[in-house]
Amino acid sequence: VLACAAMLRALLVFLATLTPMQSAYVVAWSHGRPDMAGDLIAICRRESRCQPIGLHAGDADRDPSDGWRGQVRLGHLRPICQPYRPDTWSTRGAWGLWASAHWRYLPPCYQAAWLDVPLVSAYVAARKWLERCDGQRRRGWCHTRARSVVG
Repeated sequence: VLACAAMLRALLVFLATLTPMQSAYVVAWSHGRPDMAGDLIAICRRESRCQPIGLHAGDADRDPSDGWRGQVRLGHLRPICQPYRPDTWSTRGAWGLWASAHWRYLPPCYQAAWLDVPLVSAYVAARKWLERCDGQRRRGWCHTRARSVVG
């Protein structure tokens, strides 16, 4: 039992240290859709140059409390375990995901900073891609054309 726990711990540490590009491949493979890795990487490059980042500085001056308050009102976020703090619930991670808006892909009481972990952000991006982009017209977040990165 101890050997299994040590192996599991080592696997989790390894997965937590993956780069955004490696995370895109792991997540695409785990969803049985290796074909989506290219699009995930293109979106990652557009949003962060595929660098592991936290809060997107270019979006930090927006008022993220609007999104947070709306999600609290709808019952998707819980202020008791997901309190509002400035520069927290805005755009985060290598895939440029709005922290307060991706509750459907994460467990209850998730913390915004979880999206800063490349594997977590890649998982959420893959779920979003499968739901919004797969076989659809590429608009908004789904488009894979490069643009200048802010932040």
